[in-house]
Amino acid sequence: MLRVVIVEDEAQASQKLMQYCEAYAAEKHQEISATVYANPVEFLEKYRCDYDVVFMDIMMPLMDGMECARKLRERDENVILCFVTNMAQYAIHGYEVNAFDFILKPVRYPEFHMKLDRILRHLNKRTEATVLISSKNSVKKVAVADLTYVEVYSHNLIYHTRDGQYEAYGKLSDLEADARFSRFIRITPSYLVNCDHISAFTDDAMTVSGVQLPVSRRRRKECLEKMALLIGGGRA
Repeated sequence: MLRVVIVEDEAQASQKLMQYCEAYAAEKHQEISATVYANPVEFLEKYRCDYDVVFMDIMMPLMDGMECARKLRERDENVILCFVTNMAQYAIHGYEVNAFDFILKPVRYPEFHMKLDRILRHLNKRTEATVLISSKNSVKKVAVADLTYVEVYSHNLIYHTRDGQYEAYGKLSDLEADARFSRFIRITPSYLVNCDHISAFTDDAMTVSGVQLPVSRRRRKECLEKMALLIGGGRA
């Protein structure tokens, strides 16, 4: 199922996009779930990091689309963002928020069809797994490939990434059982590391993205075997 969000304050424009989604779904036999928000503030308040595509107007009350997109990117770096606007001079600045594309109003079905075809081709190629990291006040979607290692600290998990770290409740054992973490290795009871970020391995330590982490003696052989399997192109 393709999960779509439409952020548009003009009822006629959002209704037309909904109709286009329905027409595309019927034509392509593609299941599409579409949700509409007329208010960008409400959209951000209720946003869940499990959508595939966001169609967003730029000129809206309370908050313009560019500002809304910036706030969206703080929480979700992966969702496809497509501006729908009659303000082409603003839409071309979409690179600032990693916009995938833009559609000019008034939107015609052939153009919408073409854009959605392109979006779906991109999504089908993008097989990157992501994980939702839920803390007390926010939810962050992070690409699993960007995680360098995860550690246990005071009954919480700290997810270390290339760009920073995020803390949330959880158990390493649950991550180990998750197929998305098949390229991760448990090196101690407290550390789960991404094999793709390991740069050095000694008898009792491992360097992961420049950080040296301890390797328990009991797990050393298992780590070596799993690393050999993963680096060799197999699956653990």
